[in-house]
Amino acid sequence: MALTPTPVRTLQHYLEEAIFVGQAHRLGVFRELHRKPDTADTLALRMQFDKRATWILLEALVELGYLIKDNDTYKPTEYCVSHLVDEQSPDYEGHFLQFLLYLINPWRTLPHVMRTGSPDESSFKELSMHDFIKGMDSPWKKKLAPEIVDLCIAQCSDPGSCIDIGGAPGTIAKEFAHRGIATIVFDLPQSLQVTQDELKNIPNIEVIAGDATVALPKSHVDIAFLGNLCHGQSPEDNQKIISMCHEILNKDGIIAIFDNLRDESYLGATLALHMLTQSKKGNIYSREEYFTWLQQAGFKMPKVYQLSDRAWQLIIAKK
Repeated sequence: MALTPTPVRTLQHYLEEAIFVGQAHRLGVFRELHRKPDTADTLALRMQFDKRATWILLEALVELGYLIKDNDTYKPTEYCVSHLVDEQSPDYEGHFLQFLLYLINPWRTLPHVMRTGSPDESSFKELSMHDFIKGMDSPWKKKLAPEIVDLCIAQCSDPGSCIDIGGAPGTIAKEFAHRGIATIVFDLPQSLQVTQDELKNIPNIEVIAGDATVALPKSHVDIAFLGNLCHGQSPEDNQKIISMCHEILNKDGIIAIFDNLRDESYLGATLALHMLTQSKKGNIYSREEYFTWLQQAGFKMPKVYQLSDRAWQLIIAKK
């Protein structure tokens, strides 16, 4: 499915907004003006910025809709506060914005990837694991979480346990736990460093570090959940992970795979470019590929569920 191309001048505006707003957020401009609205000159003194540069930046942020100016005093708009300042807001996306700024680096290396077939790993050096993991716990995913868990529960008879593989962001695990389902969050140690202190204090959640391409915890569960994991793996590793899920599932348990399906997600082919520039073997896979891995692992009756956000699909299969 093809989208309508974006006019180049519109692309210019989107790029300008993403970079300049992202850098202002990184500099702490919104946070400081929320703490104490101020003039450009006084803010420059507070933050040790150049006065001329500060005034030009603040005027642009007013024009872009992120600041309000009243008698030469600037303060963030309500939208800016909820999305880029208040980390307790359900709409907060500051971490994802910083991750987006980072992504520009590997995206720019496409010529290298086209020549070599592999990512330019020097473009990874500015990756913040904190921004990446926290950014994946974004408003769009929180909105989908109840829908995803509803589908899983409907296909699994009275589930009491679950493992969320690659679940360090915690979005789906929290929803399972909220429903009274004992949930293991299993992810790489460096990913869990970001969220484990928070997750360990949530009832019904246990945190275990490890590598899903090597081994899964020696537990038996009713639901094995793979969320946004498979697109970063090779076909061989996906087959291995799915087969290990079959081994740890209780009788009548299910596997649930939340991801973008090629030719079904309206962003699938574009997201594959993300994987091309950031992963040696990752890709966006088709339902036929997933069904093959599931059937070879011993799963039965695989079915694709289209979610309300049509970029995303959920595959559920039974042991």
